Amino acid sequence: MAGVTVKDIAKKLGVSTASVSVALNGKPGVSQATRNRILAAAAEMGYNDQKSATADGKLLCFLIYVDQVVGIAQESTFYTFVLKGIEAQAKQLGYRVLIRYYYANRDFAEQLSDILSDLAGLLVLGTDLTLMRKAQLFPLVSGQDIPFPVVMIDNFLFSSYVDCVGNDNLFGAKSAISYLIDLGHTSFGYLRARQRVTNFEDREKGIRMALEEHLPDAPNPLEIIDVDIAADRAYLDLCRWLEGRSSLPQALFAENDVVAAAAIRALTAQGIRVPQDISVMGFDDIPVCEMVEPTITTVHSFKETLGREAVLLLHRRITSGQSGAQIQASGVMKVSLSTRIVTRKSVAPRR
Repeated sequence: MAGVTVKDIAKKLGVSTASVSVALNGKPGVSQATRNRILAAAAEMGYNDQKSATADGKLLCFLIYVDQVVGIAQESTFYTFVLKGIEAQAKQLGYRVLIRYYYANRDFAEQLSDILSDLAGLLVLGTDLTLMRKAQLFPLVSGQDIPFPVVMIDNFLFSSYVDCVGNDNLFGAKSAISYLIDLGHTSFGYLRARQRVTNFEDREKGIRMALEEHLPDAPNPLEIIDVDIAADRAYLDLCRWLEGRSSLPQALFAENDVVAAAAIRALTAQGIRVPQDISVMGFDDIPVCEMVEPTITTVHSFKETLGREAVLLLHRRITSGQSGAQIQASGVMKVSLSTRIVTRKSVAPRR
């Protein structure tokens, strides 16, 4: 039978595609009887293990989780810098990198069964992952029937089950508000994305911690402004917020740079000067920060370093032969990278 796949064998035998992958690759995780059945069926069906590109078991997959309802991964260039770090470190260690998208609300096996048997390890970009969607990715990271190690990037939601590498979003946002307070600002507009992901929740906690620490007696120092994460819709949201206002906060803090850029555009359209009339600050430090006028002061996240550290951690798991339940038993790792403030022209001391 020409073109027989792992999925075909799994369907014939009534077992999972992961079990077929384990058996075909000689890895532990299935009984000997099941392994024998799978190998026999593969031979009978004429399965041809295409290993010309992956004969040394050196293939990694960078899986970009996409939730169309959230849309953060697609709206920002953040992940491209993570990928740059992944590819650079993978090349140094002799790995090749396959890039795939994993879409929310679509079947797990349908999206990944064709590559599972070829992978040495998996890197999952979890930027779009929300608490409500946690159950969807749980089979992928919980170690059940997955014959290789997994590292989650830019999300700590699964830090009890799988190795994670991400930014310290809480401290990054806290340091941003503290910086603005040091410049004399005492009232803030918080451009809060309607699409709530775990990173944004941590940033909100950081904002509130800074205000409690530095302005404990200030009356209502924070105004929450709900905006969409998409640049064009965020701009319209900000235009509506500005209509008919007689006063403004002294500074705006946006949950990411895309929203910060939209805010500057909306303020400028209303004749409001940045930073003379109001300061604006973002988060992530992506290229848009230097493509608008004034350029955006922001919290720099070490995006390429995220990718490099994720590959290094995955490599250690691969070379030690650990995956799934073994990693959980020995202790998963949660690597949190610091942030730093990059000063540009969109923020000024309060006169």
